[in-house]
Amino acid sequence: MSYTVTQNTSFLTAASVLQKVISFAYFTVVARLIGVENTGVYFFAITFTTIFTVVADFGLGPILTREAARHDDQAATYFNIAFWGKVIFGLGAYILVVFFINIFDYPVLTKTLVYLSGITMFLDNLGAAFYSIFRARKNLIYESIGIVGMQATTLAVGSVALFLHWPLHWLILAYTIPSFLNLLYVSFFLRRVYGISVTGKFDWNILKMFLILSWPFALAGIISRLYAYSDSLLMSKMLSATELGYWSVPYKITFAFQFIPAALSASIYPVMSGLFLTDKEKIGDLFLKSWRYLFAIVFPLTLGLIALAEPVIIKLYKPQFAPAIPVLRILLVSLIFGFMGFVTGATLNATNRQRVQTGLLAVVLVINIILNLILLPKWGIVGAAAAALISNVVLCLGGYWFCKKVVVINQLLLLKYFAQTFFPAGAMALLAWWLSARFHFVLIIPVSAVLYLVLLLWTGAFDKNLVLKFYYKIFPKKSVL
Repeated sequence: MSYTVTQNTSFLTAASVLQKVISFAYFTVVARLIGVENTGVYFFAITFTTIFTVVADFGLGPILTREAARHDDQAATYFNIAFWGKVIFGLGAYILVVFFINIFDYPVLTKTLVYLSGITMFLDNLGAAFYSIFRARKNLIYESIGIVGMQATTLAVGSVALFLHWPLHWLILAYTIPSFLNLLYVSFFLRRVYGISVTGKFDWNILKMFLILSWPFALAGIISRLYAYSDSLLMSKMLSATELGYWSVPYKITFAFQFIPAALSASIYPVMSGLFLTDKEKIGDLFLKSWRYLFAIVFPLTLGLIALAEPVIIKLYKPQFAPAIPVLRILLVSLIFGFMGFVTGATLNATNRQRVQTGLLAVVLVINIILNLILLPKWGIVGAAAAALISNVVLCLGGYWFCKKVVVINQLLLLKYFAQTFFPAGAMALLAWWLSARFHFVLIIPVSAVLYLVLLLWTGAFDKNLVLKFYYKIFPKKSVL
């Protein structure tokens, strides 16, 4: 069974919404109960191991998805080779985690949390191999269920640990336990749905071929993770744990929304990979539709939250996190360019331009590190946010420039989609800002959303035919005999 891009995006988006809502609520409770400094330590432990996730995967995930999508009859063979490759690289990644956390001489508590988080990294990496086959078969519903199930389990275990005042280690185990259960879940359903399971079947020649294909993905992944988390690493040495705790809140808020472009790119990547072999012209159309979809979401999301940043931080995380307010506003602007960068990256990778994407990421990483080294001593976490904004602008515009060289993009139509969504979102944000001094932000959100939808109708970005078209892509009409 396979689904359309719209259906898969909807499945994964709906699941990710539930996951992020649960995750957001969980992190909010954690930050309120354990304080700013402990939040900084907890955030760093997860961040540190997340960087090594790409070493554990070594680009085998996207290669498995792409090659299994192109050669369906070899899916079982490719899966086992990629799985055992991930085992090898996963163990190597864990060794690197232990090595570097000791080399940098962090406190004992931080080291222990990192060791536990490394186990989670290893288990998640193996689970991703199973989901790669589902993605290749254009079936993301099982991954969607797994995402929600994992986060719900994390909430359950973590909540018990918090309210029973268990040690900080249990907040990391709240991720490790669900990762193990998720691995059991996805392995069971891959065998049941497609008859594919882990075997001892292995072929070094195919693995070598995969590694030749995957190293640009691996290098790009390593660079992108360093790009995403280098600021946190630098802050862990240049600033205090308290300042890192302030940083963790706006970072978590903005990161929580990245599931939207991630779900879309996960859906369009295998489709674009197939179109590259059969009908390259349609890739440009899919690119346009993807940016249009993201425009309609990211503009009201970011501009609205910029207007409500102060009450959101103060009400949810207490006044002690007030220094995070300007950081949140800057990171929200950065989020706009980050959203679009997901699509440009997926397009370049799907059209065999992964080396271009890797080179672009490398340039942006260097820019980001240099900016952080200059701005962190002067402006602290505000400087880190400014560095992130500049870097995301370069990554997005650079990716778009390279995409235009590969696929045909109707720029006038793209500009039209931009205008139809940006100006309604701007008007909505102004209303939200005006109301923020008079009402609770929870009441302002639905009022602002209604205004945005009305203005979308007025600009023509949102109409009945578009809604019906979207609906029937999710729920196709059954043919009548």
